[in-house]
Amino acid sequence: MPRLLRGRLLAAALVLPLLAAACTAGTSAREPATAVTVTADSTAASPTTGSSVSVGVPSSAVGRPSSADPAPSSPSISTPPTSRSAPSIIPGPRVSTVPANGATGVSPTAPVRVTAQNGTFGTVAMTNPDGRAVKGALSADKTSWTSTEPLGYGRSYTLTSVASTATGQSTRTTSRFTTLNPAQTIYPSFFPNPTMKTVGVGQPMVVIFDKPPADKVAAEKALSVKTVPAVKGAWYWWDDRTLHYRAKDYWKSGTKITVSAAVYGVNLGGGAYGETDRTMTVTIGPSKIARVDDRTKKMEVFVNGKLTKTYPVSLGMDKRVTVGGTDISFVTPSGTYVAQEKYVVKQMSSATYGLPVNSSLGYDSKIPLAVRFSNEGIFVHSAPWSVDDQGVRNVSHGCINLPPAGGQWFYDNFGYGDILTVKGTSTQLAPTDGFGDWNLSWDKWLTGSALT
Repeated sequence: MPRLLRGRLLAAALVLPLLAAACTAGTSAREPATAVTVTADSTAASPTTGSSVSVGVPSSAVGRPSSADPAPSSPSISTPPTSRSAPSIIPGPRVSTVPANGATGVSPTAPVRVTAQNGTFGTVAMTNPDGRAVKGALSADKTSWTSTEPLGYGRSYTLTSVASTATGQSTRTTSRFTTLNPAQTIYPSFFPNPTMKTVGVGQPMVVIFDKPPADKVAAEKALSVKTVPAVKGAWYWWDDRTLHYRAKDYWKSGTKITVSAAVYGVNLGGGAYGETDRTMTVTIGPSKIARVDDRTKKMEVFVNGKLTKTYPVSLGMDKRVTVGGTDISFVTPSGTYVAQEKYVVKQMSSATYGLPVNSSLGYDSKIPLAVRFSNEGIFVHSAPWSVDDQGVRNVSHGCINLPPAGGQWFYDNFGYGDILTVKGTSTQLAPTDGFGDWNLSWDKWLTGSALT
């Protein structure tokens, strides 16, 4: 073989392996895209109106050369530039919470809510400082969870959740917040009290706060009354702690009344909040109305609108005395009364209203079968000692005397909320005396609401 041809073949044998190595190196530098799963904690979120968690791309996942990249096998061979793309990052769900992480002074009645975007919740848990789980409900599509029970005052809560995408990327969050701590709480009581199931047609519904709420509007708005059948009524502030509720006319027999004081979590002013929610339900019994006419000295009793009983009576004597500068009248006031309570035997003493027991008109006696109708001491009771005066003249110290048989029937049949009306005497019952509510006109009654 000629010398020149042998030299060319030798050069080709040396170059071809180097070209093959260069091609192999260019191929191994191209790596496939890789999905990255990233988790985030809401503690890194800013505690504003709500916390949110977004997923970023870790710097370590982008721009780092592969350890499989080989060095050039020969400085004489250049490798074409290789195109490199960042790994494909599939973000986890974005999760937001209300209230925000780190929030303070949170209302204990405001629902706590956590929401996931681009994903669904697998687990959501909320606990109080004792580790007890707070009840909540997950939406049908599992993209949100909402608390379903009130929280406590001045307590810290922890909310944790895990949300995932359909392809498995997940976001775990933890949020912590604290509820408001009131300077004081205000408790609502009811009359009729919750143990009383049936009352008469004249019974006002009463709410008594243990402290005066500074914000009467907020306090009244927290109260509600539901009647079946529906009847329009209104609240009247009797004093700075007490509200009465009544309709324009007496309740109808069979009416079911539910009174609710939804004051928990409500700002009642002056740093005070409602202590607890309360509800009371009563049913209106048969209509019982006793009508007394001083002119005839008789009592007529109507049950469900029908005249049932008639009795002779003796009312308060037409006398007045002054003791220590206080004027004391024995006249039974005219007006509409509501039965408050009753006693088989009631100890009554003139000393309770300033008249000495040893004075000419004083007394201290055990009175049988007494039904109270006013705070000032007006009772309907059995009075065997005045039977000869009943139906003829007034001889009592203000009470309405009945014969023994009439006193027994009245005691047995009249109770809380039943009505007594008196007419024809020289004085008038004060609306604030006992349940004197019905002595105010409806127009006047409506002015007693803080909402008018």
